[in-house]
Amino acid sequence: MRVLDFADGSVPICLEYPDGRVFRKCSSYGDRVPGLNWVEFTLYHDGGLEFMEDRRQILLEAIYEVVDGANFFPVYYQLGGRVDTFLARDCKKALDRLFLQKLTINLGHGISIGIGVQMGVARYITNQITPTYIIAEKLSELIKRLVKRDGVGGLLNLESFGSHPEFRNIVVSLANPSIFTTVCQVIRNDPDSYRVRGYILSKNRIRCLKPLSLFANNPSIELLDLSENRIASAERFCNEMAHFQAKELLLTKNPIEKNSKFPENIKALEKNFTLVNGVAFDKLHRDYCPLDNDIDLEADGTRIDGSNIWKLMEFKDSKDWHALCVSDPFHEYQKDALFDFVFISVDANLSEFYPCYYKYIRREHVFLVRNCFDQIVHLTNIRGMKIVVPPMLDLGERLLNFYLRMNVSVFKDHHLEPHKCIVKAVKESYPAQNRLLDLSQFQANKNLENVVVHMSSPKVLTSVLLVASKQFMENCSEIRLCNNKIIQVYQVNFLTRMGNLRALDLRHNWLHDLSLIQPLEVLPLKSLLLHGNPLCRNYAMASEYVRAVKEIFPQLTTLDGVELQANPGQTPQKNFLCYIGAYELVGDVFLSNYLREFEKARESLLKYYSDDSIFTMTCSYRIVQNQRTGATGQLLRRLSQYNSNARNLHQLDNSKATNFVFVGGMEIVELLLKLPKVTHDFHSLQTDVMHYDGKSAIIYVTGLLRDEAAGSFRGDDLFLAFSRQFVVKLEDDGLGLGKSARRLKITNERFNIMNPSKTMVRNAFKVSHLTHDKILDHKSELDVKDHKLLLFQEVTGLISTWCTSIVEAAEWDFEEALKLFLKKNEANEIPDIAFS
Repeated sequence: MRVLDFADGSVPICLEYPDGRVFRKCSSYGDRVPGLNWVEFTLYHDGGLEFMEDRRQILLEAIYEVVDGANFFPVYYQLGGRVDTFLARDCKKALDRLFLQKLTINLGHGISIGIGVQMGVARYITNQITPTYIIAEKLSELIKRLVKRDGVGGLLNLESFGSHPEFRNIVVSLANPSIFTTVCQVIRNDPDSYRVRGYILSKNRIRCLKPLSLFANNPSIELLDLSENRIASAERFCNEMAHFQAKELLLTKNPIEKNSKFPENIKALEKNFTLVNGVAFDKLHRDYCPLDNDIDLEADGTRIDGSNIWKLMEFKDSKDWHALCVSDPFHEYQKDALFDFVFISVDANLSEFYPCYYKYIRREHVFLVRNCFDQIVHLTNIRGMKIVVPPMLDLGERLLNFYLRMNVSVFKDHHLEPHKCIVKAVKESYPAQNRLLDLSQFQANKNLENVVVHMSSPKVLTSVLLVASKQFMENCSEIRLCNNKIIQVYQVNFLTRMGNLRALDLRHNWLHDLSLIQPLEVLPLKSLLLHGNPLCRNYAMASEYVRAVKEIFPQLTTLDGVELQANPGQTPQKNFLCYIGAYELVGDVFLSNYLREFEKARESLLKYYSDDSIFTMTCSYRIVQNQRTGATGQLLRRLSQYNSNARNLHQLDNSKATNFVFVGGMEIVELLLKLPKVTHDFHSLQTDVMHYDGKSAIIYVTGLLRDEAAGSFRGDDLFLAFSRQFVVKLEDDGLGLGKSARRLKITNERFNIMNPSKTMVRNAFKVSHLTHDKILDHKSELDVKDHKLLLFQEVTGLISTWCTSIVEAAEWDFEEALKLFLKKNEANEIPDIAFS
């Protein structure tokens, strides 16, 4: 016998175990009668759940799912090395549902846990521990001391309700619908409940909101805070909240927010709540901006201009948002240019400056800032409330006037925080497989959509690099910082934490002198890229430039992509027309696949284009005089689709030429679908890669194609010569199984139709080109080696030539081939273009 004395004034529980039977893995408890006595539950996890952060909560939530709202109040939960135990009573309906599941609960991810049930382990005696009584006492106390938040009073604070010390001997989790229902019933029946104007229910792991129906149709509710719970289903949420009303609903950090259809999927509740997460329901959308919804620039905040600058010091300690309004009545300057000017005017030695939520409103550029009062003082007092526009086109320096609206909005939880945005953006810029941190054009990162992270500010640059150094430490070997308008690098000793950092890309920035990157000398760099910076123009000869760089970085072996030789004056030029290493682009990596899809599935070509892609077409085909009688009309009709969309400039006046420039993937593919169906003579193709720099390529192809409507002609096949020029951009690193593949996008394309030569016609389609599709369609079965090659290509994502090379090197042993692939990929021996 064991005696459980909870030392809270309740009668102890005497565990006598008169019935020794323990039910396990069965669907019925036979003739046993649960009654009102205590039942002991044993959870058999066999010590295999140590990885779980909150084992008790996860196990109980799995039980709550099964009992489905039936009365169930766990008492005296004990964590054990191999089993957990707890007591409960008056829970027949919950027991029945557990037995229907054969006393097994599912934790997800294929993990199941068995339960043991022992009936009547102790007699229930009046005044023993009673969970509902303890819950009611605590709720009564909380109702008597309601709280106030953001100007709203009368709020019942039930945040992390189960963590109150009064519940140390019982499990009180609002994830359990029966406990949640009890809580709502107690609140409704409390004599002081009329004082309640809102409910804070955050951090309670709530999934089911049906118990809140007890407060239905109460128009006096100001706030319902459901943030940081487990609400996932929009349909269930709308059904359970159909009759609940409140002025404001908080749903942040719930799974329902991550649904791509949010907030449209809760639109059924539009009349129930005025605000959701601080935003008017009718204006709720993903691209939230306080300037659209919450702020009236005519009335909110205190205006500071040249007439009352002295009032600025009243806001020295403010943590609220301030609006900066820059006059530009004719909208002469776009967003990027404006912030270039702004960051010329801010002081590099003061606080980090992060403009947020930019809008052009009523002839003014408006953005919000906070936590940068010293910069605001600098812009008002030192700069005289003017933004400097540098001299352009010999017009001399200009000044843009601005004014402030201080404390224009209170900072709220759902507002963006620049440093959190930077952390997310940096994390997403590091494909671990390549050990490369790519911060090129950092402002274009989707996580920075509503905040300006301008690296011309040395402090902002330092802040970004500090985040990187903490995140990646020894893992990162290269950082790319090109196209970030960097003008200076401050002390960066913290980058020495990145012990394997050997390469840095600073191309196309605003660096005017080598001394501005002198702090980087603490890094043991082997490769440095500085091309495209103004400092490169400071040197008349390449040898002078190399010598100056090596004075700062003596261990450097590669500069601007060129290996440094003993005699820097003999360093070869980097500029060249043809790059053999990119020739695989004309194979299965890009060109061959594109032309096959052009033949058979043109609608699938959309993946090769972006919204900014440009396509033009010309047709220089001339009909010869001795064309077979009757065929000329047919030929003209077949060529009409080319001619009617051709941009033959010598036949068009300038005003019409722009009509035949097709922009965007949808428009381009729509045109391609109109063109006649053709088959390419792959043996006739002549290809070349005239430019390749790792980021882009220019690919030329000429050859012969056959018009597949030739059968409708009363004569010979119709052969057309063609040429195509593709300007291809390689983007999205880290794709595929090997994390080394990159996505291709066509930025510019020119397509020309012309007369074929006699030689091309004479040799047309004399060599059969056996495509991958034809191999698969062949009636004979593939042999074992073909199977292995196809499977290896599917698993690795490699193009066929590389698949064959590796599998043959492994002597057709599939397992050894995979090991060889992983070894080569880890050693960076497989180029990006080897992945399809």
